[in-house]
Amino acid sequence: MQPDERTPLVSLHHRNGKPSSSSSSLSVGNFSPRASSSYSKLFRPIITALALLSILLYTFHSRYPFPIPFLSRQSAYPSLGPSLTLRLYTNNIRFDNFQHPDRHEKPWSKRRVQSINSMEFNTISGHANVICLQEVLSNQLTDIIRGLNEGLGVDGEWHYCGVGRTDGVAQGEFAPVIYKKSDFIVLENATFWLSDTPAVPSKGWDAALERIVTMVTLQSRVNPLIKFNVFNTHYDHRGKVARRKSSQLIVDKMKHYNSYPSFLCGDFNTEPSDEPYRILTEAGFKDGRITIDSKFAYGHESTFTGFDLDKEPDSIIDYIWSPYFTKSAQRSREKEVEEKNQMINYYNLDHHEYYDIVLKSFGILGNFFHGFYFSDHRPVVATYELTRTRLI
Repeated sequence: MQPDERTPLVSLHHRNGKPSSSSSSLSVGNFSPRASSSYSKLFRPIITALALLSILLYTFHSRYPFPIPFLSRQSAYPSLGPSLTLRLYTNNIRFDNFQHPDRHEKPWSKRRVQSINSMEFNTISGHANVICLQEVLSNQLTDIIRGLNEGLGVDGEWHYCGVGRTDGVAQGEFAPVIYKKSDFIVLENATFWLSDTPAVPSKGWDAALERIVTMVTLQSRVNPLIKFNVFNTHYDHRGKVARRKSSQLIVDKMKHYNSYPSFLCGDFNTEPSDEPYRILTEAGFKDGRITIDSKFAYGHESTFTGFDLDKEPDSIIDYIWSPYFTKSAQRSREKEVEEKNQMINYYNLDHHEYYDIVLKSFGILGNFFHGFYFSDHRPVVATYELTRTRLI
């Protein structure tokens, strides 16, 4: 049985439902006042010495807080298990636009090779990897799963959660969350539409098209006590009201979804100066591009490129967001204290009391190889270390 929040940290040694002989020997009938007095005299100096030692250690550790194994918070709960290194990869792959391709746009049959290679190369072994994609049609999703599984299809390690946005089954674009069965157990999987009727396929507000969010709750196989949500979305490209309302709806859903910390990935068709971006940051979600120390950020500045190398726009619209209490691994101690004091916990959540989340790396990757773009968006990747620090 896998450990979870209900797994006891200590156990009573029983045999066949009865107390062991060692515990039953201390019966009332065998109690001796004289023996009790002797034991008391014997153990009193030892207890006193241990109490003094504890006081000295606590005082010293308070003044000089270097890690002492049995005083550190994490090791105080040895059953909480190892940390999880989580790598998130997000990319709008550009739908299979074979009918009306843009100028310089290559067909999916050519673009898919480098697109899938990028996913495979950047979800390296040793990490728990999650891939979030946008604009994925059913035939493209089949190609991607088959490519990641090296031809094994649904019988391979990689699986996905998600539905087509047009009918809630297979029609229209998917926003799939792709994961390995060896890394995670899926506890919950749902889709909602960015509209006033989120439970059914629908367009929202002034949106030109249906827009969805795929929500998945994952449990780590490395440490079953680590559970988190991944939200993957694609905002409308035309509806200004729709983008604002979409951020508001997602913030509300992430707040009320469950008691686990949440990550949010996708193509938001929103610049950092726009209102939908501000709604997310004011709710406490942390943009990996900003959270990481700029000296350690890898790759490009912009995420949207189009297909014309000579007219590449300078546009940031693709993001990976993490919970409000995320820290950067490269921050100084002073900067860490400053960020903690400025932590935006808009809904007074308590996730920071149960988890530590540290951003280890962040990058905006290349999408132009062999003379063409494999998508009009660059992939974005971030690596986090998740540690369970407390049970109840």
